[in-house]
Amino acid sequence: MTIAVIQSHAANHLRSWHGQDALLSLASLDLNPQLILVGAAVHQLRHGFDVQRQQRSLQKRYRLLELYDCPKPWVLDNDLQQHALSADDFVVAIEIVPSHELAERISHCHQLLRF
Repeated sequence: MTIAVIQSHAANHLRSWHGQDALLSLASLDLNPQLILVGAAVHQLRHGFDVQRQQRSLQKRYRLLELYDCPKPWVLDNDLQQHALSADDFVVAIEIVPSHELAERISHCHQLLRF
């Protein structure tokens, strides 16, 4: 069963933290959720763009996904082009997904959570 979590808000938005909490909860249950960053959410994993809330680091918590053997986060090629970014600009390894493939990939997910 594949569960995808789509993050679409900026890192300082409360929904980003809620989405991350859901993502990490699923990961701790060995469900290996797929993180998808779209729009403003691509900055959540950019070097130098970490956000602190209640003495917790958004980016440090995202790095926990590697400990749970979760797949690399997906980032759309269009979002990278729009923000003039490359895979080297992120604190974790990402998978660049062509925009025209996203709908097909999502169709293979059993559950989709959007934050």
